[in-house]
Amino acid sequence: DQFPHDEHELTLKLGILAHRRANQKWDKSRWKLAPATENDSQGSTRIPYGLIVDQVHIPDFTIVKKDGQLSFEFVPMAKLMADDDNYLQVQVRVKRESGHYDKNVMPLLALLNVVAVSCLCRNFAGSTASTELILSICFVEIGFRLSIDSRLPSVGYQIKIQRVLNGFFRILLFLAFETNIVYLLHDRYGWQKFGWSKKSVTWIDWLAASLALIYSFKLVLDYYWVKIIE
Repeated sequence: DQFPHDEHELTLKLGILAHRRANQKWDKSRWKLAPATENDSQGSTRIPYGLIVDQVHIPDFTIVKKDGQLSFEFVPMAKLMADDDNYLQVQVRVKRESGHYDKNVMPLLALLNVVAVSCLCRNFAGSTASTELILSICFVEIGFRLSIDSRLPSVGYQIKIQRVLNGFFRILLFLAFETNIVYLLHDRYGWQKFGWSKKSVTWIDWLAASLALIYSFKLVLDYYWVKIIE
């Protein structure tokens, strides 16, 4: 659920039949699972005792270890097998390359929300001046979201980048709702009758802008926190 800052440990389990003669069926009571020897190779390989791994490359992932080496370990088989049976376990820990989301997606989304907050300065320029601008940014973000969703993993739970995207979208809806409420209270219900001028109700806009910026900062911090503590 930490996409695109997720890490995985890839495991490959290898069971090799040792001491099996040509045209013979493997008999568990006679031959155990172990690395092959020179007798098993039948002259088919020059390295009968193992495999030389020169380089490991997994698309869209990087190796966590600095040396990029795999870890090899002999692990006993399940209890149903004989005690001396082993399999070779090859492991490597990888993390996803998140540069596309860190350098392109998140900065653009954060900038869109900052622009939406700045639209509150047009709150009384017209009946729907700031609301129209904020909703226009909403449509831009929806299109941006649809293009991103096609690249996200299809899982039954909400991943981190989806939580951040939903949070940014909720901020835009909150700002649009706030501008409509302020306009309704001032122009329709006549706050000026109580001595409330347009300048005196701007504190509502300042409060909404502050909350939106604080929440936006929290979303950005939550997203980049894994990269910060590395």
